[in-house]
Amino acid sequence: MRSTNRSSADRGLARLAAGAGALVLLLAAGDAAFVAARQGGDPPPAAAEPATLPDGIVWETNSDDPPIGSEAALRGGTFTHPMGSYPLTFRLVGPNSNDAFAGWNRAFTMNFGLIGRHPVTDRFIPLMATHWSVQADQKTIYFRLDPDARFSDGEPITADDYVFTLEMMRSEHIVDPFYNNYAELYYESVDRIDDYTLRIVGTRPSWRPLSDYAGLWPTPSHAVVLDDTWVDRTTNEFQIAVGPYVVSEVSRGESVTFTRLGTWWGDDKRYFRGLFNFDRIHLPVIPAERHLDYLRRGEIDLISEPTARTWNEEYTFPAVRNGWIRLARVFVDVPSGVYGLHMNLEAPIFRNKDFRKAMQHLFNFERLNRNLMFNEYFRQVSFFEGTEFANPDLAPYAFDPARARMYLERAGYYRPDDIRNRTLFGGLRSAISGLLFTRSDTDDILVNDRGEEASFAVVYGNRGLERHLTVMQQEYRRAGVDMRLRLLEPGTAFERGLERKYEMTVTGRTAGYYPAPRQYLHTDFKKTTNNNNIWGFGTEETDALIRTYEEDLDAQARLTAMNRLDEIVHDEAFYIPFWMAPYIRLAYWDYIQFPEFHLPRRTEQVLDYMVFWIDPAKKTALEEAMREGRAYPVDPDIDKDFYGIRQQIQ
Repeated sequence: MRSTNRSSADRGLARLAAGAGALVLLLAAGDAAFVAARQGGDPPPAAAEPATLPDGIVWETNSDDPPIGSEAALRGGTFTHPMGSYPLTFRLVGPNSNDAFAGWNRAFTMNFGLIGRHPVTDRFIPLMATHWSVQADQKTIYFRLDPDARFSDGEPITADDYVFTLEMMRSEHIVDPFYNNYAELYYESVDRIDDYTLRIVGTRPSWRPLSDYAGLWPTPSHAVVLDDTWVDRTTNEFQIAVGPYVVSEVSRGESVTFTRLGTWWGDDKRYFRGLFNFDRIHLPVIPAERHLDYLRRGEIDLISEPTARTWNEEYTFPAVRNGWIRLARVFVDVPSGVYGLHMNLEAPIFRNKDFRKAMQHLFNFERLNRNLMFNEYFRQVSFFEGTEFANPDLAPYAFDPARARMYLERAGYYRPDDIRNRTLFGGLRSAISGLLFTRSDTDDILVNDRGEEASFAVVYGNRGLERHLTVMQQEYRRAGVDMRLRLLEPGTAFERGLERKYEMTVTGRTAGYYPAPRQYLHTDFKKTTNNNNIWGFGTEETDALIRTYEEDLDAQARLTAMNRLDEIVHDEAFYIPFWMAPYIRLAYWDYIQFPEFHLPRRTEQVLDYMVFWIDPAKKTALEEAMREGRAYPVDPDIDKDFYGIRQQIQ
């Protein structure tokens, strides 16, 4: 998953996209799994003859699934929601295009794939294409484009715009090795048959061709000049969109505002009904730890509450007690993604596997869950948690300081006195000191024979995790390991991870419908930076396992490969998985309205499908009630479990 903090072809509206489309929080073409490495480095040859439709082609579509949104949704109003940091760029690809703003930037552009997956039924549905046809070779797909589709500048979206997207991904002018590699690995050709008919040929037969190849988005070929000045020219250039919103206003460093098109081509389409209900979306830059303050003051409309402590202790102020601010814990069913502590294998201290395993055994999840998180969470174990590919035989590393000490000694780290005592003079001095003084050896930081301390910095961008990290710091310190906490601005912390400019970091990535191990664990991404292989890991074996997962048409072979890959990640110990919860905690003003089901089953973040809306009558009534000090009835059951997910887990 090429993603933002917690985005992807399957995140948000991107979850509708069948394959590549955008990280996550959250996203991008990177969340689709790669099919397989092409043999050799030469670009694929151009089609020798114009593409044509095969005789007797059979078209598929799906107009039978329920709408994703609600027929009761109202259009209008300005929705204000916090944003973590100001955009590093407004480009969709190229340097810095995977920052914290990327999920929003892609939400109305790249996330509109040719077809998508319904977030409740999991069946494929039309998006930019009305019909599709997968051929027997499992790599060639034909699409009928929706002739109603228009870019935000009014120009029609045609097959030429998809052909141009592939040209752009292949171009060196975008300065984006990820997309260069992605285009080579995925697409043999993208061919125009006529204005509204398209052929895509993948590089390999695939067991999931629609997921692998049908997420391609259109690029406005009429408006993009691709040359060696493109990156610099377009850094602050707002995107021509496919979806209903365009960036209309920015206040540098402070906010970005999207405005809805007066007439959008998708307004009457079945699977867009009840989505995108606001006239404007205003995104002020607000640190995560201040979100509740801004909600309480009425400066933002809705937040997702990430922490159990805040949820259980701080939502007791008058607006909540009076029912003016509503609380809901909405159960959803999505893969957990990759979330936790990550060790940079290029950092000298983490090159030793024994040292990394010691770090695993010093992670005290039970203490964190009990003391800080009200026992609301479950521990993650698998790299593919929440998917069919998670290895069922893996067990978490137990909190075990004695075992951690064993691994630290294997890695060559001892108490300073232990090293000094190896000499005759050192032993004598230690004996005399022991007669004169009493102290605990837990005051010492471990060192190795070169005098290097067991010390490293943890980079993180969310102040809300500071209490958790402080508890971890205490456990590590008792074991003689110095964990130094370094809070950075969220976008900067995320960028440090992408560039491997850290020792240990805290970050998360969302997961798609299918896991995407290539972007995380393949040697292609170990060799470079600014990608999701933030650890710098990859071996010939992992490359082969990824290839089996991507290529093999035998389901058991794929499962075996992924279980082995999961086992390798667990054994290499460079990732300490955190915790998970099968729900989203929401706090919102009473005028924000949700459908009966609240959120689609496959929702990962509340903004993913934007099925909620502002009721102007309720907003007026709420303002009056607040002036009069009149309380509303409070819902005694804040748990919303429309799909019975809690029972499934239990």
